[in-house]
Amino acid sequence: MVKAQLISWLQDAFAMEHGLIPVLQKHAEDAERELPEAAARIRQHITETRRHAERVDECLRVLGASPAAVPSPLAPPPASLHGRFDDVPVKNAWADASAEHFEIACYRALALAATELGEAGIARVCVENMRDEEQMARWLDAQLPLVVSHTLKAHALRR
Repeated sequence: MVKAQLISWLQDAFAMEHGLIPVLQKHAEDAERELPEAAARIRQHITETRRHAERVDECLRVLGASPAAVPSPLAPPPASLHGRFDDVPVKNAWADASAEHFEIACYRALALAATELGEAGIARVCVENMRDEEQMARWLDAQLPLVVSHTLKAHALRR
C-alpha cells in the first residue's frame, strides 16, 4: 500500500515533466530573437526534461507500474501574467524559476520516499533528476538580472 503512494508520486513527476515540455518550447521560442543564448539553454533543458521523464518511466516499470494519464501539477502561467507591458522574458523567467524549484522539491521528496521504502535505485534516479533541476535553477537565478535589464532597456527604447 505504501509503494502505491510512491507510484502515484512518480506518476505525478512523469506528468509534470511532460507538461513542462511545451511550456519550455514556448519560452525558447520567445527568447530566440533577443536572448539566443537563453533560448539555447532552455532547449538543452528540454532535452534534460525528456530524459527525466524517461528515467521516471523506468522507475515506474521497476515498480510494475506505468505513467498514468493525469494532468500535470504544473501548468503554464496564465496569459494574464503578460499584462500591458512587453515583459514576456521576465514573466517567463518567473515561471521557469518557480517550475524548477517545484521540481527540486518533487524530486527531493521522491528520493526520500524511495530511500525510506528501500528503493535505492529509484532514489538515485530522483537525486540525478534533482541535480539537473538544481543546476537549471542556478542558471535561471544568474540570468534574472540580465533578463530584467534587457527587458527594461528594450521597453525604454520603445518609448
